[in-house]
Amino acid sequence: MKKNPVRALSFLLCVFLLAGLLAGCSQEQPGGPSNGGQNQNGGQSEPPPTQDQDSDKDEDKGNLAGISVTLMASQNWIKDVDRELLDKFREETGIEVKVLVTPDNGYDTLLGTSLAGGSNAVDIFMYSAGSPMVSAGIPDVALDLSDEEWVSRLEEWAVAANSHNGKLYGFSTWGVDYEGILYNKTFFEENSLTVPSTWEEFVALCDKILELGKIPLYEPINGVWHAQTWFYGITAALYREKPDLAEWLNESKDNKLASLETAREALTELYEFLGAKENGRPKYYTNDGQAEDWFGSYPALINRETVMMATYSAYPAELKDQGSTDEWGMFPIPLAGNDAVVANGGGISKFINKNSDNIDACKELLNFLARKENLDTYYAARSDLVSASFKDVETVKPTGATLEAVERSNGLPPVMLMKDMLYWDPDIYKYFQGFADGTVTPDDFLNNMDNYRAVMFEAASGE
Repeated sequence: MKKNPVRALSFLLCVFLLAGLLAGCSQEQPGGPSNGGQNQNGGQSEPPPTQDQDSDKDEDKGNLAGISVTLMASQNWIKDVDRELLDKFREETGIEVKVLVTPDNGYDTLLGTSLAGGSNAVDIFMYSAGSPMVSAGIPDVALDLSDEEWVSRLEEWAVAANSHNGKLYGFSTWGVDYEGILYNKTFFEENSLTVPSTWEEFVALCDKILELGKIPLYEPINGVWHAQTWFYGITAALYREKPDLAEWLNESKDNKLASLETAREALTELYEFLGAKENGRPKYYTNDGQAEDWFGSYPALINRETVMMATYSAYPAELKDQGSTDEWGMFPIPLAGNDAVVANGGGISKFINKNSDNIDACKELLNFLARKENLDTYYAARSDLVSASFKDVETVKPTGATLEAVERSNGLPPVMLMKDMLYWDPDIYKYFQGFADGTVTPDDFLNNMDNYRAVMFEAASGE
C-alpha cells in the first residue's frame, strides 16, 4: 500500500510542534539530575565521571553503551512497569530509552510528522496492530522483524495481527481482550436488576438505576479511543447483516457504511440516548460527557456514583487495584440487536523506524523485553491485560467480566470492525459529541465516515 500523501501533508502541519516536543526530550528526564546541581540533601552533586571512567563502564556493558533511543507513544500506552523495565535495560546495556508521550487525540498527527520524508526523529514508535497498522502505512516505514528470535515465541494471533504481506513488523506485549458494557454486578444483585438483551431493555434498566439515585453510565465521549467503542462494539450485528463486511468495505470507496440498515438503526438509537436531557444535563451519563476524562472513571465507579461503563473486560482488575470491593460483569452493547462483545484484535505494538540510526540498539531493546523474566515482570504488573501475546506466560489471569463477556456472547466474539476495515475515521468521537449536543445526526455520522474513506482510497491510489 502506498504511503498516504493526504495524511502525510496533515502531519507536516504539526512539524514545529513535534520539533519542540523532541527538543524537550533531550533535556533531563524526571528523576534525573535536573535539580540545578544539588542532590536531594541540599549538598553539591558528585562530580561527573571522567571520560576514562565512562569508557570502562561502557566496555562492561557492550559496544552499544552510550546510545540514546527515542520511543514515541500515546500517553496511556506507557505504564509504570514499562519505565521500570527501561531503567533495567539501561543499567544492563548502557542504552538509554527516552520516552516521548503525546496526547491521545493528537498522536496520529504527531507520529506522522515524526516519520514523514524518511525522518529518523524517533527510533521506535507504538501503534495499533491489525488493519489500523496497514491503513496508516506503517509497513512502509517500519523495519521487517520477521527473522528475530522472539517471533517463534509469539502466539499465532499476535503474529497475524502484526504482519502484512507475509512480513512481521510489530513487537507485541499486549493481549486479546473484549469490550462491551461493564456493570457493577454487586449493585445489580442488591437491587434485583437484570442484565438487558435488547436496547429497549437497556434504556429501561437505565431508568431504574436513575430511580435508585445513581447515574447509569460513566461516559467520557471526549476520548478518541473510548467513544468509538459504541460503534465498533456492534460489530457482531453489522456482520449479521453483511457477513463479508470488512472485505466488502475494503474493496472500494463505493461500498458505503451508509447502506447498512443495522448501522443506521444503531446510530439512531444512540443519538436519542446520548441526546436525552433531564434538568438541563444528559439524562443517562456523567455531567456533559465531554468534560469527563478517562481517569475519572475510577472514583466514579468505585464510589458507585455510576454503575456501568462501555470499556474492556480487564477493567475490573484496575478498579480492584484502586480499591473496589464490588464484583463486576460485562454484557454486549445491545444496540440494533447486537448480541456479542468484540475482541480487540491484539492492542498496541512497538515498531522500529526503518530509517533509525540506532537499529541495532532498538533490536537489543526488543530482545530484552522478550526475555522470559522480563515478560513475567511485565504481565504480572499489567492487571489490565487478560491474555499474553507470548506463549507460556503464567502471570495473566482473566477477570470475571472477561469470562462473563464471552459467556453472554452469541458465538465467538468477532474482532472489532476497526481492526479489519481500512480507513477508520478518527473523528468518530466528535460525531458522538455532536449527538450529545444535537449538532450531528446519524446520517451525518455515516456520510462523514464514508467521505473520509473515499478521500483515503483516492490518496492511496494516487488519484
